[in-house]
Amino acid sequence: MKRYLVIETLDQLKAISDSLRMDIISLLVKDAFTGKQLATMLNLSASKVHYHLKELENHHFVHVVRTEEKNGIVQKFYRAAAYDMKVSDALLPSLQEDTMLMQEALLNHLRSSITRLYNAPDESFLQFADEAKRPPAIGLNSEVKAPRHEIKAWLKKYMALINELGEMEARHLQKVANGEAEDSEENFYLVTVGFMTNERYYVSEDESLPDHYEHVPTEYEYITEKVVKKKKGSDTHDDDDRS
Repeated sequence: MKRYLVIETLDQLKAISDSLRMDIISLLVKDAFTGKQLATMLNLSASKVHYHLKELENHHFVHVVRTEEKNGIVQKFYRAAAYDMKVSDALLPSLQEDTMLMQEALLNHLRSSITRLYNAPDESFLQFADEAKRPPAIGLNSEVKAPRHEIKAWLKKYMALINELGEMEARHLQKVANGEAEDSEENFYLVTVGFMTNERYYVSEDESLPDHYEHVPTEYEYITEKVVKKKKGSDTHDDDDRS
């Protein structure tokens, strides 16, 4: 399977602008399945899944990797053509004129990441475990009010950091190939979606907490949200409130 599939036409981009098709691709990234197996996993009719599979195959997002005969019926096993997708620069002029396509491209990133999140093992989320068992993870949802040129400058630095992740992987794989390090099944999955908007949600008069709660410092560097706890003796106050 290829690492990337390059989306070169608007028809291709429109073909994956569908949450169900992205769900199908996400499943076929993991393993090869028949249309009937996919229908069972997605709780859909086989005919509906086969229709979407045919569309995805026509646009080269999936292909048949093997066939098996069962009770006189030839079963086709499909697999995703690549692990991830990139949009060709040739489409940029069209994307400039069609904002819906860009929205769908961002949505596809989010849809595939939700599937990856649910399919990740429980060990991926041991954020309150001991340091030795705590896996790297981050959860962040924020708003930033700043001039566009400053946001663009920051994004350049952020993309440089993302490129460092690719260099980190290349060094590790080289060490594995040289027998200097052991390979593992672990991967760090990261999805990034950001855009300018004229709405601001996270606005409040202050950061006060409900009565009897307080902020506490945390040693967990990957927890971006603030941690709170009940103040000592607050149970007594709660009893008084109920009287």
